[in-house]
Amino acid sequence: MPENPNQPREYDAVLGGQNPPTYAAVLGGIQGIKKRLASPILELRIAALTDALKYGEKGLDLVVQAWQDESIPIKIAAYSLLKNRQELKVKQQLDKFLPFFEFEVVTVDIKGQINSRHRQPDFLQKTWAIKLN
Repeated sequence: MPENPNQPREYDAVLGGQNPPTYAAVLGGIQGIKKRLASPILELRIAALTDALKYGEKGLDLVVQAWQDESIPIKIAAYSLLKNRQELKVKQQLDKFLPFFEFEVVTVDIKGQINSRHRQPDFLQKTWAIKLN
């Protein structure tokens, strides 16, 4: 029988009150992940993405949805977490997501003549460093 994703697990904190502060990690389960993803604190949101993968399909869906976020660091964190996953829905979404990070680097001289031009598909690995754990 599959585990109930709404029940606290061993690594979950316990609900501490009816109106805990937004930054407090007191709500467990997938609802706790959703609450942390809604936080204005970037580091908390990135940590929530990492934790979301502990909640199976529902958590995976939250990480995939993070590709629609306005924040580039959130998009990159989601990509970093999912880039090696084999699920079909992840691979399909990844194909839609990657063009966001493809760009061309063009070097020109003072007269505007192109000196060099190349694609930059390694943008994620060379430009951004995000701590995911």
